[in-house]
Amino acid sequence: MDHQANAHGEHHDVHLPDPSIWPLVVGVAALFLGAALIYWSRVDDKTFAGPLLGAAIVSALIAVFGWAYEDGQMRKKAAMGGHGQAAPTRYTQVVTFALAEGKLEQARKSGIIHDLESSDNQLRDLDGFQDLRIIVSPAATGPSQVLVETTWSDREGLATYEETRQTMLDIIARHTDEVVPGTVQVFDMEVIRDTKDVTFRFGTGAAFTVIAGLMLGGFMVGAGLNLFASESTGTGGGAPAPTPVDNPFRVIATDNKFDKKEIVAGPNAEITITLVNRGRAKHNIHFYDRKGGQTLAPGAEGAIIDGGMETKVTFVTPGPGEYYFVCDLHPDQMDGIFRVVEGGPVGTGEPPATPEASPAPEG
Repeated sequence: MDHQANAHGEHHDVHLPDPSIWPLVVGVAALFLGAALIYWSRVDDKTFAGPLLGAAIVSALIAVFGWAYEDGQMRKKAAMGGHGQAAPTRYTQVVTFALAEGKLEQARKSGIIHDLESSDNQLRDLDGFQDLRIIVSPAATGPSQVLVETTWSDREGLATYEETRQTMLDIIARHTDEVVPGTVQVFDMEVIRDTKDVTFRFGTGAAFTVIAGLMLGGFMVGAGLNLFASESTGTGGGAPAPTPVDNPFRVIATDNKFDKKEIVAGPNAEITITLVNRGRAKHNIHFYDRKGGQTLAPGAEGAIIDGGMETKVTFVTPGPGEYYFVCDLHPDQMDGIFRVVEGGPVGTGEPPATPEASPAPEG
């Protein structure tokens, strides 16, 4: 039998990380952050987009810091026990060899594997012995691989076993007809980390609970910041800025909706509708006498414009009634009611300028 002496006595550090939820949390948080950024960049109304983006950022930061912290704890746990004491060191001897083709059943019934299993009772009488494992990898054709592992609580117990007792090598030596020559290898190793010591477990429910908690907390932070920003009334102690008056003839188009579902104007008067395209797609505004009908009046069909541009549509309104406007490129999503009523606004829709108050004469 060949015994690889250069492998005997070597120590191989083995570190296996604990099962962790944080890689999953980081992945979901990154996906959430990317989706929130896309949504935030494409909408004009930040009332919901702002809190959503805030939730995504907070979730991603907590996930990254949580993973980094847990990694440090894992490294510490690999060297320390659960109570801050040095983790007990264990030792293992691993013997591997190949069974000759066709010898597996014989080895199990009365041969080498049977004798190895029977040695367990003798090993349990030795100081420091903890466990014996025999692993077989059967092969349909060719040799079958066998691994025999004995575990010890201290190096002295393993050394005493090797020097004074019948070892696995002695048992193997009695079955040379079953073992492929030159395949026996022996390794003495120090166990640095054992999954038997892992006490942390989590399930799918716990994973989703952590993810949902992070997102909810981040959303609340983002909503609070958004509310604070919306209630801000400028700097200094002066009066708040006046609220701008909405122009009833100014229509903002995004992808794909108008900011107005109804436009009201006075009858038989010239009006100018301004369309501002804040989307990425092309849009226009077209006024009809009814849905699916004819153009309402000469000039009531607006030009198609690209994103970031604006155009004006000027025409004379008809008599009182209910009419229709639409984006010809997105008729199923972008449409509304054009209502003509007595006393409705006319012209460009801009409110009349307020004259500045003149200073009172000195008396």
